[in-house]
This record gives sequence, C-alpha cells and structure tokens, in this order.
Amino acid sequence: MLHIAPTPLVGAPGKIACAQRMKGYDASAVALSDYPKGGALEKIFIDQTLIFDEFMRSSIEDNVRRADVIHIHNYLPDDKITWLRDLNQTANYFYQAHSPLREGPLYWARAEGEVPFEFKAKLVVGQYLGRIYPSYIPVPNLILFSPSIRLRQPGEKLRVIFSPTHKQAGRWNSKHSSRLDSVLESLECLGKIEVVAPQNPVSPAALMALRRGCHVSIDEIATGAFHMVSLEGLCAGNIVINRADYFSKSIFSGFCEGQMPPFKYADDECIGKILLDLADDWKLTADLQKKSFEYFERYCEPLRLLKIFDAAYEIL
Repeated sequence: MLHIAPTPLVGAPGKIACAQRMKGYDASAVALSDYPKGGALEKIFIDQTLIFDEFMRSSIEDNVRRADVIHIHNYLPDDKITWLRDLNQTANYFYQAHSPLREGPLYWARAEGEVPFEFKAKLVVGQYLGRIYPSYIPVPNLILFSPSIRLRQPGEKLRVIFSPTHKQAGRWNSKHSSRLDSVLESLECLGKIEVVAPQNPVSPAALMALRRGCHVSIDEIATGAFHMVSLEGLCAGNIVINRADYFSKSIFSGFCEGQMPPFKYADDECIGKILLDLADDWKLTADLQKKSFEYFERYCEPLRLLKIFDAAYEIL
C-alpha cells in the first residue's frame, strides 16, 4: 500500500500507513514536499512520512511499482499523476479528501474525473468533512499514541492546554476566538486555572507529553467542527472542549458503534462559565476525564479504527 499526498497533511497519511504496518501490511506514506523550509511546521510531521526528493526517488518508485493499493490524499499536480500512471497501471487507486472546498490547503477536484484512471472509491475524513462530501466514504483520523490519564486531584489547579497549530480563516478551518483568549487570560490572572499554550509549533510527541499533564484540551469554539486536537485530548484523558455540533459528532460516531464522542460543547457565550465550573470542582473534572479516556480506549485505538479502511478497500 502506498499513501501519497502533496504535504505531510499534519501527519495523517503517515499515521494510516504506520497503523497498517502494525497490522502486518507493507505500507508507506510519501509527501511531495515538507511544509515550507524555515517555516514553523518544517520537519514537525514527517516521522512516519517519506519526503519526495532525488535522493529518495528510486526507493519511492520501487514502492509505487509494487503497490496493490495507491491511496491519493487531497491533491497531486499533473506531472505526479502522470508519473504514478506510468509506474503502476494495475494498482487499485483510492482518493481521500482532507480539506474543505475553497479553503486552505487548496483543494482541487482531482477526484471528479480529471485523473486518467478510475478511483475504486473516494474517501473523506469523517469528522465535519463528511457533510461537505456526502457521496464519499467517511474514514477516521488515527491517533497512534497510547492512551493515558492523569486525574485531577483535590486542591490541584485546573490545567488547560490550548495549542492551535496555526491561525487560519474560513468557515471550517478557523481555530481562533478573541473571546476565548480573553477568558483564558482572565481566569489565569484570577488564579483559577493554569494555561499551557505553546507559542510556537512543537512536535506531536512533545505536545502529547504536555497534554498528558493537563486536565482539559481546548480544540476550537469557532466553527461547529472538531479537529485532530479533540481526538488527541481523548487519548490523553483530557476533558475535550470544542464547538462540535450534532452532525460533526454523529459522523464520527459511525466508527464507534454509534456512540457520540464525550466532548464538552462551548462557544463564545458559555466558555467562561464552563471553565470556571470545572476550575471549582475537581471531582467533576476527574469524572469527565474518565469518560474521555474510556471512550478512546474502547473505540478509538488505531487498529480498531483501521477496520474502516479495510472495509473501504474491500469494495474492490
């Protein structure tokens, strides 16, 4: 199996390939380039991904030739589509969308007939994106970290982590709320909470280490969606705060025996009260942490969710 994408896509294709190797498949992930050189995201998401360059070209081409499944993620330029086609005309090709239409990263509808081979199936990240691509098969993002929990103790200050990778505008990609910034600053000044907010992007492993020492992970309260942060928060035994609406959560519940993820809803109007209530009640915090941890451990471990991809491939 070969996964190929324009960039590391925050590590998502590499995680799928890694989980497939854990299950015994011969799988690899390739990105045509890393995030911009010298930028904040360079080299942060490539631990499970090969970066296409002349040094790696021969090895990657060998992977392409022997692949029985080639899984294209988001977008490929015309020359790389031709390159794939020339190297392997017998593989089963799959397409997966990771991005909303007309929002960053730029999405080109390569799956809609422009590519000179037939896709066996079209997949989409099954969080909020399933409602944008209703004819695609929803598949989950995978979290490879082992689940853990560190319950809040009596007298311990509430530790809250908020770490958007970068600010973006758009209906679905925005993660910024000036109200949230103000609430976090005010509650920390009052001594009610301790905020963990890395000022620069850090590696996923370092961020997870920070998250494991917190009680609350805030994803975003701007869009009605949720992102990888919410799943990582569940893995770390955190209360996960986001603004995910019923539809976003119900899509994900399809991977989890119909059980909705135990997110704590918040928007600009109620985020202050929610954090204050948690800050003042260590037992409520611990009880909600347990629900997050138990949900992840029961439904979200990667080899369990990998069955969704197996089922998609089996439509051949």
